[in-house]
Amino acid sequence: MAAIRRMDDHFFPIVQLSCTLQDDDEAMFNVVGGNSRFALFHQMGDWRYSDPAGSDEDVRLWTSDQGYFCAERNILTNIEKVLRITKTYYETGSYADLDAVL
Repeated sequence: MAAIRRMDDHFFPIVQLSCTLQDDDEAMFNVVGGNSRFALFHQMGDWRYSDPAGSDEDVRLWTSDQGYFCAERNILTNIEKVLRITKTYYETGSYADLDAVL
């Protein structure tokens, strides 16, 4: 949780969480962004945080290197909600229960 709280959108823009010891775990949970703006998603799957009230406008969350772009509806600004969703993934190792946490 400390790594997510420390995130910024330039020097520390990404946290990846795996529930296995494999570096190439396809179920890896991704948190991208920082400075109170985060995108949460499954790299190799269909799950992605989405706010139905948000727009389709592209937003850049990661400002260094190649960056990261997503739709505005995929941005979460509540750090406590980010931590709650991340904790649920960590405890279950599953994306199935994440929508219930939203």
